[in-house]
Amino acid sequence: MSIGVFARATRLSVRVLRNYDRLGLLVPAWVDPMTGYRRYSVDQFARAGLVRRLRELEVPLPEIAEILSADTPEQAGEVIERHRERVAARAARLDEIGARLGTVLAEPGWLHVYERWRDAQPTARTLVRAPLSDLAEALELGFARLLAGLAEQGVALTGPTGARYLTDDLDAAELEVELFAPVVRPPRPTAAIAPGQLPGCLLAATVHEGGYDEIEAAHRSLGRWITEQARVLAGPAEERYLVPPTPGAPPTRLRTEIAWPVRPPSDLSRPADKETK
Repeated sequence: MSIGVFARATRLSVRVLRNYDRLGLLVPAWVDPMTGYRRYSVDQFARAGLVRRLRELEVPLPEIAEILSADTPEQAGEVIERHRERVAARAARLDEIGARLGTVLAEPGWLHVYERWRDAQPTARTLVRAPLSDLAEALELGFARLLAGLAEQGVALTGPTGARYLTDDLDAAELEVELFAPVVRPPRPTAAIAPGQLPGCLLAATVHEGGYDEIEAAHRSLGRWITEQARVLAGPAEERYLVPPTPGAPPTRLRTEIAWPVRPPSDLSRPADKETK
């Protein structure tokens, strides 16, 4: 039969059939050598139906090819099981997103914002560069590298580790983040870590309690407070991990200080320590 009849009989478009022919998923029974017209047989209905069902289940074309070329039902079943696990993981993620959608229209809760002066302090530092989608994994590896380097040199920490976001544009192809650890003495420079220093400055800060997926509330609160108090941004955003992630610990236990270096519009002198609601 012609490709038009086969397309209508199998509910697959002519364009899709041509693509399946190109990929080797559904090759015509015969191709006219003079005209190039494709001809299909009734015996190919079953294979066409299987391919269409698998596509309805969003099985990727390369995996459909694996299923069709499998030597045994067990091999085909392994491919289907991989796809099922992937779909289940995506469904779980969608359930998580759905559970949060109810809070999207709710008025954001404003967090308590305070100012504090930080004296300059020595640190050990390392730089991480990664796109936003890969940043969480890059930070985890970077901190592991930083802390391992300090342990090798016997350098003790004097406070929580943190991060400074040197790239302010989250839409950038790659973000640059400085990971730091306050230390009793500067470390010896190596391929993994380098000595650094946190500058002395005035910080507007707030503490976020919980997982990092909902940290936007802290940044919104800082933006609102800085606007109301007529402060001027004076450096990259910082995070201090007061209670960092640990294996098995629930996200509700995490505590992260979000801080923005600021200064009054016309006063660059060091202020007295104070806290403002």
